[in-house]
Amino acid sequence: MQRLAAVVRSLLTLSVWSLAGITGPGLTDADINDRRPGHWSGGIGAGFLINTPDGVEFALKGHGDYVVLRRFSVGLLSQLALGGNDQVFGLSTQAKYWWHIPGMRPVVKVVVQGGIGFVGANIDDTDSGVSDTYTSFLLPVGVGLEYTITNQIAVTAEFLLNFTSLGETVRIGGQEFDLHTNVMPGFYLGVRF
Repeated sequence: MQRLAAVVRSLLTLSVWSLAGITGPGLTDADINDRRPGHWSGGIGAGFLINTPDGVEFALKGHGDYVVLRRFSVGLLSQLALGGNDQVFGLSTQAKYWWHIPGMRPVVKVVVQGGIGFVGANIDDTDSGVSDTYTSFLLPVGVGLEYTITNQIAVTAEFLLNFTSLGETVRIGGQEFDLHTNVMPGFYLGVRF
């Protein structure tokens, strides 16, 4: 349990410092609506991850995007659920596509995304007494809205479906406890810079 927590903390620290190094030097003159190839952007968000092995969890997410084509980017997405008796950490490579809403250009955009990665969970279930660490694949797909506030900041609302095969069903004392999940929906409010 402590080993997974240390790994998660290390990965989060690395992600934050990497994102700061990418966005920090040019943040003052960055324009988030500048979708020319070669530009970077990043963002953070907070919300909820539903249907984790322990139910609904408070969650944080962070992402970094590199613009490949004017409306298409690739990057990393990290998700971390911290509440309850378990900790869930997911890391995936994502592809995103931005659509401008007619008549609202460039203020409001619809963003669709999909990716592939892995998820790890440290489960400490008080009902069954099971304490174990699980890992699985992660396929996050989602849709979101982005509203530009200034040239440097946009607010975001995202809905993600995280497809996985995390956890297992355990049998203890003649009782079965379902600690398995196939889909973990997530909803996040955040900012992109």
